[in-house]
Amino acid sequence: MGPYPINAARNIFGMEPIEVTAIGFKTPGREFLQMEYDTINVTLRFPGERMAQFVVGYSAANTNCYKVVGTKGDIEVNPAFAWGHGMNIAYKTKIDGKEDSKCFPETDHFGGQTEYFSECILQNSDPEADGEEGLLDVRVIVAIKKSLEENGKTIKLEARDRKKRPTLDQAKKLPLATGPKNFIGRDSQPPSTG
Repeated sequence: MGPYPINAARNIFGMEPIEVTAIGFKTPGREFLQMEYDTINVTLRFPGERMAQFVVGYSAANTNCYKVVGTKGDIEVNPAFAWGHGMNIAYKTKIDGKEDSKCFPETDHFGGQTEYFSECILQNSDPEADGEEGLLDVRVIVAIKKSLEENGKTIKLEARDRKKRPTLDQAKKLPLATGPKNFIGRDSQPPSTG
């Protein structure tokens, strides 16, 4: 399980969760997946009676979206976490009955992250996604694991307040890079034996 949905919830709410509950199961016939659970449902509770829920798994159809529902409307981002050729992050909103949507151009997420991190090194400045950011994701992952071990028991987390969050001025818009020629990867044809 990666931290993408955890990180999305933390940053959408601009706060840290105070409770974690997780339930997992192993789908029959999926024994080749050498893991205790192939599907995990997580609920994160935040201050102010806010809640985030997500499911991660290896036995369901690939779903790549999230939806935030509030008292005045909702926003749905789809796709939300994937990247690469043909993947444009897009969102739809419905607020007080008024609908809107936007589709962003393809961008090289890893290239932008690499450029930003390189600039931080060259300018001797601390990156926004620092060790604290990683620690805040990991403490939620540890609580998820503990909740699973305790049959879905709600795990309380110490209240934390992260002062520094991503800002729009950090966004880097780079066109997608083309892959190298003769690259051998996951989707490559097997080598000929002739």
